Amino acid sequence: MMLNELISVIKNEFPEKAIDLSESLALLRETINDLMEAMSNKMSMAFSKRDFQCSEKYYQLGKAINEYESKIDEIIDMLEFENEDTVMEENDGDEETEKRNIPDYSQYLVDSNVEHTLYENFTHIRPYGFRINNGELNEVRTWQEMLLKTCETLIKMDSQKFLGFENSKSMNGKKNKYFSMNPDDMRKPVMVAGKVYVETNMSGNAIRNLILKMLKEYGFKASDYKVYFRADYTDINTK
Repeated sequence: MMLNELISVIKNEFPEKAIDLSESLALLRETINDLMEAMSNKMSMAFSKRDFQCSEKYYQLGKAINEYESKIDEIIDMLEFENEDTVMEENDGDEETEKRNIPDYSQYLVDSNVEHTLYENFTHIRPYGFRINNGELNEVRTWQEMLLKTCETLIKMDSQKFLGFENSKSMNGKKNKYFSMNPDDMRKPVMVAGKVYVETNMSGNAIRNLILKMLKEYGFKASDYKVYFRADYTDINTK
């Protein structure tokens, strides 16, 4: 079976899993970007030391990895839905709905003091809060709220940089805008800090990927952002 045929079947028969695949590949792409930047730094250091053999090694390695990057981008494009409104995200429901559906909500609470990273899977997880660069804890109840509060924090640091996201191809989807002055560009826009609309119709993993991109633009490392969980519904959703 050809790749396009395989992906077509997945999108038609298992749309939620197609979204999971796309979001997981997007995270892989971000990780590869970090690797490429690290190799670029190593190559520059080698070049400055006139170690051309080492510099050439990183150059060839980067070229090889770039071929896989292109393939990942191609698969992500193939996994996109023409009309994403018809696809229900697994973890887009609000907390009150989940409370009604889960027999004993307290059984799924987790230790909110444990630090988690942006490289984890947020499916079936409810957030408690986040912290940037060892700053104060920002408490939230949904991934959408975490996205909005993260945006507010970054806008306070440098509003011009944030407003520049609107016209940045790398900071927006291929078919949908994540940042815009025009709410008509989005499915569920929310105004942030009275300056720009942000798309909130995204799953926890999609929000995770977008936050990683924003942090990179501000010069933060993924490890500078700590996430704290409120509840984990994985067990009940995998039985």
